[in-house]
Amino acid sequence: MLGQILIHVLFASALTATGFYAFGLRGNAQAIQFGRMLFRITAIGIIIAFLGILWLVFNHRFEYHYIWNYSSKELQAWFLFAAGYAGQEGSFMLWTMWVALLGVALSAFGKRKGNEPEIMVFYSLIMSFLLLLLVIKNPFAFVWETFAKEGVAEGFVPQNGKGLNPLLHNVWITIHPPILFTGFAAMSAPFALAMAGLLKRDYQAWVKHALPWTLYATAILGFGIMLGGFWAYETLGWGGFWAWDPVENSSLIPWLVSAALVHTMLIQKKTGGLVKTNVVLSSLAFILVLYSTFLTRSGVLGDTSVHSFVDPGMFAYIMLIAFMSTFLLLALIIMYKRKDDLLFPSANFSMQSREFLLSMGSALLLGSAIIVFIGTSWPLLAELIHQPKVAIDPAFYNSTHLPLVIAIMGFNAISLIARWNGKKIITQYSSLILPLVLTLAGTIASIIMGVTDPLYILLTFAAWFALIINLELAFKVFRARFSSAGAYLSHAGIALLMIGVVWTSKYSVMQHAQLIQGVPTKVLGYTLTYKGKERIEKEFADREKYRFHIEVEKDGIVSIVAPMLFWSDFNKRQSAFLEPGIDWSFGRDVYVSPKATGETGGIASLVLSKDQKVIFPTDSSRSIRFLAFDMSGMRSGPDSSGKIYPSAIVRLYRNNDSIEISLRAGMNMQTTQITAEPVTLPNSTQRLSFAKLLAKKGDLANSQIEIAFEDTSKPTPPKKEVFTVEVSIKPLINLVWLGVILMVTGFFVSIARHKKDLL
Repeated sequence: MLGQILIHVLFASALTATGFYAFGLRGNAQAIQFGRMLFRITAIGIIIAFLGILWLVFNHRFEYHYIWNYSSKELQAWFLFAAGYAGQEGSFMLWTMWVALLGVALSAFGKRKGNEPEIMVFYSLIMSFLLLLLVIKNPFAFVWETFAKEGVAEGFVPQNGKGLNPLLHNVWITIHPPILFTGFAAMSAPFALAMAGLLKRDYQAWVKHALPWTLYATAILGFGIMLGGFWAYETLGWGGFWAWDPVENSSLIPWLVSAALVHTMLIQKKTGGLVKTNVVLSSLAFILVLYSTFLTRSGVLGDTSVHSFVDPGMFAYIMLIAFMSTFLLLALIIMYKRKDDLLFPSANFSMQSREFLLSMGSALLLGSAIIVFIGTSWPLLAELIHQPKVAIDPAFYNSTHLPLVIAIMGFNAISLIARWNGKKIITQYSSLILPLVLTLAGTIASIIMGVTDPLYILLTFAAWFALIINLELAFKVFRARFSSAGAYLSHAGIALLMIGVVWTSKYSVMQHAQLIQGVPTKVLGYTLTYKGKERIEKEFADREKYRFHIEVEKDGIVSIVAPMLFWSDFNKRQSAFLEPGIDWSFGRDVYVSPKATGETGGIASLVLSKDQKVIFPTDSSRSIRFLAFDMSGMRSGPDSSGKIYPSAIVRLYRNNDSIEISLRAGMNMQTTQITAEPVTLPNSTQRLSFAKLLAKKGDLANSQIEIAFEDTSKPTPPKKEVFTVEVSIKPLINLVWLGVILMVTGFFVSIARHKKDLL
């Protein structure tokens, strides 16, 4: 109860802080001071509330619905920590906490720059809306309140919780969501600074102040997105890191806009142009974060995404729309009120200047954002026009983005060799000789190694050119001023990522294989030997988890991969969860995804339905038809050993002859275990037995039967376990991860370069 009250109090506090900051717009210093104090108190309260959620999780307080729904006694400590933000309520709480913490820093920044009320009136309103969502989806609600309609008695405390989805039982659950929501929270700062600039009619200085915040937001959100991709690659077993799923896309859209915004801010800072563009993009990046939240948290795409969407209820659904609509309308109203001020003459950039080329690159990024936005939103649009609600095929995104990415890479490289306000792109043609030679060498090497598609060759050339130009420039400025190399490092990282994407998306190869235990099997040029399985995490009663050890050998180099299959109470053990095994190396990954387990050898058997006729697996000259069950041996009930004796009537065929026989088995009434009574066919080495009854509920007479077949003249093959896998070779995929790391590093180096704008 105290937790629920705290959330309501914090919402009131944030709303009151917004009101005080609104009064402070008129220069009321006392109102600004009260607003600042209330905002900080609210921030402290949110931290206390989040720590309170974690305390409840670690103490297994399952009377709280959120705790029951996302944690359990079996979870390890780090997964208990992750349960604090794994669900809707917890993720809203995490997002709100990051907004609050960044808001404290932004408030101090605004105080130094003299525009605190203009910034914080918008920022406090953002936090107010987030807290209102927590009022609606309160993480401190009790189980009996949530399930009141189901008749759950007040005070009821479940013995255990449902626990986390087993797919989240990975170390990345403790890293990816906090970073992603930090990026979401950081996107609020450029929006608030843009709106403050409009209020103060300060159309140039706000960009200088907002650039470090925008760099930070773009770096963190981009890193969070790619960590999600790495998580998918390492954990989900489908072999990739990006599937163009609505959840993935919804985070990518604001990142693309913010990446474009970084470049247009640099242009305005250098030339004074693109004033309206930066106001619009700063607003759009934040509003698209809200749109992303609406898509992923409202449940509207629940039947078009592989991710889990939970319907939060109509009131929360309406509030998400209101949240997004409010800030969209605010931005439009303020821009309309300043329309006369914003009617600057359009910037007249020379087509050969750096600012023009950067503008074109930004426009291409926005083109990508528009394509992803339309594709992701299509199920909603289709429903509005009464068309089938289906997700867009990933091929649409791949085909539309290939020429876009080629152009982006090209504009990136060319823009860096152009000059600001320049009239000529290249002043010294000799300076391009080495980069072009190296680019051609890299492209030719790629063709020799297997890149044959013309568009992919063109993308490879553009990526190599961008990589070499950026590395060359980074090296030149490194010694003079390290922080000036940030942009070049980021662009080099993206070029590396693109080279990795070319190889991984186009030239990965895949093959299914059945690995018999102890038998070496050739797969895609490698020798795979399944060594056996071991059960792990046996201390937990809610799961049955196995690690399968596979030896991977090529050219005398041997490594071990260990994919996993496990069954969990989370889905009532109806289907297995899987994790791939990966043999990592710089040049390629051998990616082994588990598919099924089975056995080979032992006594052969077949499952037959009534009137089904099949050939003997041990003698192709004979066949058998299952006719019916004979239950006469069951009428007297179980014997002294507790068994009943059902029989199966079958007809056997050979040449033109047929005979009818009865196969009897003893079935334990308590365990339903069957003890077969084998029948050897006359003048034959063939032996049959009633091995298993596959009962059909409600229609026992039409149940299936499993019949075992033996040839007594031959030794029974030994039983061996079979592990079915999908093996794929991922060439140069590690360039994707290396590229992301380099890109994010470059962003942070750039932040250091602009740190003086934060002081």
